[in-house]
Amino acid sequence: MESMLLTRRVLRCVPSLLMMLAATPVLAQAGPVERLEPVVVTASRSAQVVTDTLPHTTVITRAEIEASQVGDVISLLRLQPGIQIALNGGPGSVASVFMRGTNSTHTLLLIDGLRVNAVGSGAADWRQLMLDEVERIEIVRGNVSALYGSEAIGGVVQVFTRSGRGVPHAALQVQAGGGRTRGLSLNTGGEVGEEGGKTRVALTVSGRSSSGFSAIDANRVPNANPDIDGFRNQSSSMRITRQIGEHEIGLSTLSTRARLDLDDATDYSFFGPPYNGRTQTHVEHSSLDATTAHARLQLGEKWQSTLQVGATLNKGETTSSYPASFLVDRTSSRSRQLSWQNSFALATGHQLTAGVEHLSQDGEATAFATPFSRRVRSVMAGYLGQMSVHELQLALRRDQYTDFGAATTGLAAYGLRLGSDWKAIVQASSAFRAPSFNDLYYPFFGNPALQPERARSAELGLQYAHADTFARAALFRNRISDLIVFDPLIGIANNIAAARITGLELSGKTRAAAWDLSANLTLQRPLDLQTGQRLLRRAAHTLNLGAAREWANWRWAADVQRVGSRADSDVLTFARIPLNPYSVVNLRTSHAINKNLSLGFALQNAFAARYQLVDGFNTPGRVFLVTLNART
Repeated sequence: MESMLLTRRVLRCVPSLLMMLAATPVLAQAGPVERLEPVVVTASRSAQVVTDTLPHTTVITRAEIEASQVGDVISLLRLQPGIQIALNGGPGSVASVFMRGTNSTHTLLLIDGLRVNAVGSGAADWRQLMLDEVERIEIVRGNVSALYGSEAIGGVVQVFTRSGRGVPHAALQVQAGGGRTRGLSLNTGGEVGEEGGKTRVALTVSGRSSSGFSAIDANRVPNANPDIDGFRNQSSSMRITRQIGEHEIGLSTLSTRARLDLDDATDYSFFGPPYNGRTQTHVEHSSLDATTAHARLQLGEKWQSTLQVGATLNKGETTSSYPASFLVDRTSSRSRQLSWQNSFALATGHQLTAGVEHLSQDGEATAFATPFSRRVRSVMAGYLGQMSVHELQLALRRDQYTDFGAATTGLAAYGLRLGSDWKAIVQASSAFRAPSFNDLYYPFFGNPALQPERARSAELGLQYAHADTFARAALFRNRISDLIVFDPLIGIANNIAAARITGLELSGKTRAAAWDLSANLTLQRPLDLQTGQRLLRRAAHTLNLGAAREWANWRWAADVQRVGSRADSDVLTFARIPLNPYSVVNLRTSHAINKNLSLGFALQNAFAARYQLVDGFNTPGRVFLVTLNART
């Protein structure tokens, strides 16, 4: 309610703000803009230039987020190399992210260094993440469990909330279009003070909604309600940091509230009359609150110590006009995290990192007879070294679970520079993932006899980086023992003997003749070795192409995605069926009216491709969007 009141107040200010900004002339740029390589921290838990990382790492900057003209994180991830998604409906519906063919529970989500995968399911709740609150996204592909523990078998996605840098400013974005899409966000922040005593503050509030189509295809599922299903989200974030000489303290928060209309594919007529699924309604209210505080201390010239404490709170409640619906539930889970990391500069080009972590997970749900909890104590050590043309990264981690005992994981990566632009990379790692509480204990579907998953991964890579051109090829292999899969025919989670995922990942971007070009191709075979069949919802190939060009005060862009056929479970019979391949084309343009005001136009799914990401669930058709950006 508070977020909606705030957005209404902001809207009242829009006309006068636009009149003021429209009067500001366009200023010509003085000379070429120097492009600096992004600095990332996710690949090694230490700051590195992105081209120096040995695990395959991608950065999505704030400028790229704004140029995309999309509203949520999942819409950006689906175009990245090695990533496939599945959505149970439209915006705000349950989303699964498969990195390099692994399970959705094998992708770890971090927000400002805080792990936020849901305690119950073990997977990240991607639908809560709107891009209005995001400064940048770092994506690390491949098994990095030795750095982050459980859930990092496929990779890590770290989201950083908006930060206050530069002179104090304010920015307003208004978006509207097809599917009753509406979006409004306000960001304000900046920094004050001199170097060594700066204070940076950023505050963002946003609201988004859409209601374009029915989540379930009522033609496929006769008992499903064919009404239009809507989604609403209100989010806010705040980050404040303070420099105290060479030290820094900071606090960041992210809070989201969402309402989603659901459809239920289950036929309850066997319970007897009266039942009419086509009139039943379901509504889910969900929330995510993540808060973290840190103190970064420079203890001498070669010793940096960072203490971070944080907590996440996930809540969800699903109601139905039909009280016996299987979807009716109420959940609440809390995760508390404490970490202390120390980095030591041993010599030029050599760094040692060591730390400890403590993770507390607690939750309850109406589906569970009693609350559930887990504690994890961890110690870790890492090394980064550069010696002439050689680069080395080592990591070792020991996790102690209160319910599954101890697990040790490791990572070793070596890079060899072949001249100034080329680098060859070899990497090996191991992983451990404890079953989630839903895997173990969810009534009728859980399996208390489940064993932890273990993985061994290997990768060969070749990287080229020169000026505005960056390209990387990665040949990867991941063998997972006791992989946990849900068997829809018997309705229970089970360990399969082993799964093997092999693949080739190619990606690149360059700037040529005023064009920004990008492409990535993933070829993979994610196989259940027990049956020889491909794991569900994972395509053998995905291809993404992108092109953008600036002309005068206009920017024109297009991207094309091609996803191959996948296997899925039939929404009604649960039998294994194929999902057809599909191609989606997105077009967009933006016009800089002046340095403070711009207008964007986007045509998503420009050719109205009909496709499914999950059997029986609809996806958006052609959607036209208009976006207005105003800055002070």
